[in-house]
Amino acid sequence: MNQPLKHDPDALPKPIFPSWVFDHQTPDCLEDAAFSSGAALSLLHVLLNDPNNSVPVELLRSRLSLRAAVHCSKIEGRGVTEADIRDAYLLTLPGDVMGPDGDLLAFWRTGTAISLRHSRFHDRLQTLLPEDMQEYLPDWSARAEEARSSPVAKSVSVLTSVFQAFPRQEAIALLCADVILARSFGWDRPLPLFGLYVNRKTLRAASEGEDVRVACYIAIARAAQDAVRLAHDLARRAARLRAVAPKLRSKGSAEAVQLFLSEDAVLPSTMLSPTIRGSSATMTARSARRFCERLIELGVVRELTGRATFRLYGVA
Repeated sequence: MNQPLKHDPDALPKPIFPSWVFDHQTPDCLEDAAFSSGAALSLLHVLLNDPNNSVPVELLRSRLSLRAAVHCSKIEGRGVTEADIRDAYLLTLPGDVMGPDGDLLAFWRTGTAISLRHSRFHDRLQTLLPEDMQEYLPDWSARAEEARSSPVAKSVSVLTSVFQAFPRQEAIALLCADVILARSFGWDRPLPLFGLYVNRKTLRAASEGEDVRVACYIAIARAAQDAVRLAHDLARRAARLRAVAPKLRSKGSAEAVQLFLSEDAVLPSTMLSPTIRGSSATMTARSARRFCERLIELGVVRELTGRATFRLYGVA
C-alpha cells in the first residue's frame, strides 16, 4: 500500500532574502524604503519567471486574492477570517447573494484574472468599477504609466488618483495600483500586493493629498516578502502533488490535479462534479469524494474546514 507523505503542512522554506531586507524593519525614509521594496519585488519577479522554480502561479494568485479580500474587509470595518470568506464565496448557490465578503473575494479573483497582455484589458477592468468611475479609468492609468518613475511610484500615483476622487472605493484603488505594478513588471496578470498591507490610515492620507509613498513602499516590501515565502512553499507542496499524480488512475485525475494547482480551495460537489472546472472532463460526485480522500491519504491535500459536510480541500 502506498504510504502517505509526511511533512509539516505549516512549515515554510528558508527565505532567500538577504538579512538587510528580511531581518530588519523597512526603514521609513523615502530612499531606503524604496530600495527595500525594489529589492523584494525583484526577487519576486525572478521567482515568478524562473521555470526551474515551478511556482504554481495561479495557486499563488488565488491564495493572495483570499488574503487581499480579508484585508479589504477589515479596512471596511468587518472582522472576518479566511474561512468566513471562503464559505461566502464557495457555498453560495448560483443566483443567491454572497454578501459583502464573498463579493470582495469575487472582485479580487476577477480583477487578478485579467490578462494584461490583451490590448483591451482596460475594458475588462472597467466592468469591475461602478459606472460613475468608469470614464476616469483610462486617464488615471495613462497618467500613471506615462510617469517617469519606479513601478511602485507609478502604482501609488494611480492609487492616489482613484482614492482622492472616490474615497470610499478602497478595494478598487488597491486593485488599480496592483494592475499598474504588474504592467510595470511585464507580468501577465496582476498579483495582489497593494491589497495585502496598505492600510486605512494610508488610504485616508492619500485621499487628503498627502505623500504616501513611504507607507506604500513599506507595505509593498512586506507584501513581496510574503509572496516570495508563499511561492517557495507552494512550489514545494505542488511538487509533492505532481509526484503522486501518476498513481491516480481515476478518470479525470489529470484535470483534477491541475485544478488543485490553481485553486486555494476546491468544493468537490461543484468544482469536480459533474464536470471538472476548467475542463471538459467529467467526474461523478462519488468519484470526486473518493478522489479527495485518496489525495489526503497520500498527504498532498488536506481538508480545510473540519466539517462533516460542505467540505473544502486544498493543497497540503
